[in-house]
Amino acid sequence: MKDNIRASAVCKTWHEACVSLRVIHTSPWLIYFSKTDDSYELYDPSMQKNCNLHFPELSGFRVCYSKDGWLLMYNPNSYQLLFFNPFTRDCVPMPTLWMAYDQRMAFSCAPTSTSCLLFTVTSVTWNYITIKTYFANAKEWKTSVFKNRLQRNFNTFEQIVFSNGVFYCLTNTGCLALFDPSLNYWNVLPGRPPKRPGSNGCFMTEHQGEIFLIYMYRHMNPTVLKLDLTSFEWAERKTLGGLTIYASALSSESRAEQQKQSGIWNCLCLSVFHGFKRTCIYYKVDEESEVCFKWKKQNPYENIWIMPPLNLIDLPLFDHRI
Repeated sequence: MKDNIRASAVCKTWHEACVSLRVIHTSPWLIYFSKTDDSYELYDPSMQKNCNLHFPELSGFRVCYSKDGWLLMYNPNSYQLLFFNPFTRDCVPMPTLWMAYDQRMAFSCAPTSTSCLLFTVTSVTWNYITIKTYFANAKEWKTSVFKNRLQRNFNTFEQIVFSNGVFYCLTNTGCLALFDPSLNYWNVLPGRPPKRPGSNGCFMTEHQGEIFLIYMYRHMNPTVLKLDLTSFEWAERKTLGGLTIYASALSSESRAEQQKQSGIWNCLCLSVFHGFKRTCIYYKVDEESEVCFKWKKQNPYENIWIMPPLNLIDLPLFDHRI
């Protein structure tokens, strides 16, 4: 971007060429977490560039969720929770909370907003479900208990998405429940999303109030579904309508990409490994690629998408990209 801006000042012709190549809406970046130390790797898929960083303050933490350029981190040894911005290194600590290894947590917006709300399901028994929520700057977690209406083969929640003022929660068995914090209301929606045999993972995201679900398979291409918010029924989609969905196990991002000529639109973007190199692969939903992913379910705490700030080139870490 710095070179683009400098080149655009050469002459009128160069200016027009440079402006035509600039991305109007910034795409998410992937952040990879080391299993052995405090090193982290940021990957920009639009530029195919990497940035290696070290965050000693995150030693012992694992990622829980990502939204609005912030990571929610959890330390299973101290039960400490904190918001962390890897671009500015700002930290916002939260009250401690014990969490199981497979317990999912989400938040509504950046912690710099007074409307930021944390949400998690802490306990599921045969009769009751326990939900904990926390508003930014509150003194403690709020606990709410509801009657358990989930089917008995429930195991865990795999995906949580905040949209339309509510948290949508998808179980490993395909049941969708929602929690409305304004009404303190919990409900399990009827029906299940259709999936083919052999599914070994899923991703869920939202875009402008619309909920999308992607089922992954080991020996076939992904299935994309969209939720009808009137009937609460899922319908398979053969196109994303120009969206690009950046999928990761804990939270996913969606963007209405503007550079159609680049080919990166109407795509599902996934992280992959080629030897020791981390990169991404794009699946064109409307073209139904003949190459199957042979998807292998990954460690959910291995990587996550995060939105970079608009003033990225002014931040110190930009100079460390390789």
